[in-house]
Amino acid sequence: MNTPKSLLALLALSGSLRAVRTDRGLGLRKFADKLGVSAQTLSNWETGRRAPAIEEVAHLLGFLRVSPVERQRVMRLWYQLDSPTFIETLSPDTTCLQQKLDELAFRAWEWAPHTVPEPLQTAEYARAILQRDQAPPDDVDVELFLRQARQLDRKQPRQRTVLLSEAALAPAPESQLHAINTMADRPQLRIMLVPVTDRVGRIEPFTIYETHGKGFTVAFRHHDNVIFVSERSLVQSYQSTFKTLEREAIDHVDRA
Repeated sequence: MNTPKSLLALLALSGSLRAVRTDRGLGLRKFADKLGVSAQTLSNWETGRRAPAIEEVAHLLGFLRVSPVERQRVMRLWYQLDSPTFIETLSPDTTCLQQKLDELAFRAWEWAPHTVPEPLQTAEYARAILQRDQAPPDDVDVELFLRQARQLDRKQPRQRTVLLSEAALAPAPESQLHAINTMADRPQLRIMLVPVTDRVGRIEPFTIYETHGKGFTVAFRHHDNVIFVSERSLVQSYQSTFKTLEREAIDHVDRA
């Protein structure tokens, strides 16, 4: 089939195909033999290097006798491959596909008006956020430990520009500004502050990713969903918004 328009739908589909196999304890080569395809072909489907045809997906799901509900969910992902918009509903037991984009992206441009992105947060900042949300003290300590563990495994785009609203620093401005200045010597990371204005405050957070083949995807949250958009005119609109914010930004300056 043609190259899918939705990279995220492809990643979600490939992850689902891999999960239905591994959940049944089947090795890749053994399962490929049973399906009558090469191990390389099945690997390509499960890693998102190639999108299977709908008949191939139906055959795979039928062979594994997945439940009607699971079959419907996976088939729905296939039908979204050619859509420039993909919506992921977050749940406590799933990992946001945006982390996959972090791993795949060459460059990323992020606007953070409310909260400093987690990879850039100091421990003091993270603690202040959790305490502000009235998390129990024991839960705060556990979450801080989990965040440290996530940082060890987290991969970031090769080049990243982050625009922070000055309002986002409020929970722990001194430690956070110091950390931003410390990060200034990283050539792949640029952080700038945007002064607070009424107009700036109305622009919700978003991230633009550039992946292989000069492909661009915009990711933004809406309630419990993450929406991924690759439609060219919408991407260009977000790129224009980011450039406007960047013109108003100032380089990180230690004001402590």
